[in-house]
Formats: sequence, C-alpha cells, structure tokens
Amino acid sequence: MKHNIKLFFIFGFIFIISACATPAFNTTHVNKTLTPNSAINSFSLTKNQYVLWGGTLLSGINLKDSTELEILAYPLDDYSEPIENSKSFGRFIAIDSGYLELGEYAKDRQISFVGQLVELRKGKVGDSDYVYPVIAIQQIKLWPIEKDIYYDDPDVRFHFGVGIFHRY
Repeated sequence: MKHNIKLFFIFGFIFIISACATPAFNTTHVNKTLTPNSAINSFSLTKNQYVLWGGTLLSGINLKDSTELEILAYPLDDYSEPIENSKSFGRFIAIDSGYLELGEYAKDRQISFVGQLVELRKGKVGDSDYVYPVIAIQQIKLWPIEKDIYYDDPDVRFHFGVGIFHRY
C-alpha cells in the first residue's frame, strides 16, 4: 500500500510539473544550419526547407489576407530567443496567412519563427538594393518586453533560495 501511495505522488508531481511547461517550437523538420544570408546564396537548394529564425522586428504591414513582417535576423539562444548583441544574419520577411495586430507586433520587439522558405524578394534598404529571403510562418513567438530594474540603494544584495526557473 505504501508503495502505491509513493508512486501516486511521484506521478502526480511529474504531471503537475509537465502541465506547467510551455511547448517549445517543433523543430523536427527544421534545417538549423540555414541562416537568411546562406538561404540567399543557396536558394535553389534550400527552397521549401523549414527554418528556425528570429530577430528584431523592423516593420510590419497588414495586407488583405496576410501580415508581412520585416526582421533583422540574429542568432538564437537555447530557448530560441534572439541574441540581440550578436552579429546580424541579415534581413528576412516573414508572412503570416492571417492578421497580426501591429500594435503588439511593433518595431523593436524580439520575435522568433519556424517557417518554410518560399521565395526570394527584391527590395530596398534605404537607397541600396536588397534581396530578402521570405518565409511562410508555421509557428511564431513574440518575446515579452523585459524592463530594466534600477535600484536607488547602492547596497550589495544577496539572494539565496531553491526554486524552479522556467522561461516562456
């Protein structure tokens, strides 16, 4: 009987912990080595492949049946969040087949995508010609805005504790 109660609590604990976890991107079919710059250089070989890209949102436009976002690409960390202080991988366009609220999907927000590489599009960055790889969005993650915390008290602070950390 005691053995069954222990098993019940172990499985209950595992269930509760797993219920709190948010699902990560499904990356089973993603080409993780492909960057926006390398996609441009080898487009005939990489067209229709799935990619996991992210970066800083530069602009967006709502069209009749879709939303297009222009992104400055950065490498991603282990949580698929853009590492903004890294060297950029260039720009790309991400197209969502529905409506995205540009008040939320605003300039300078961090964003990540799983999408299918569908085309190259000629455009301009300022007065310079530019070629954008374009992805059709399959999964999207808009990262929360992190506010800097400033303390008026110059004292050194130490924090001790045990806990569970989960990144959204």
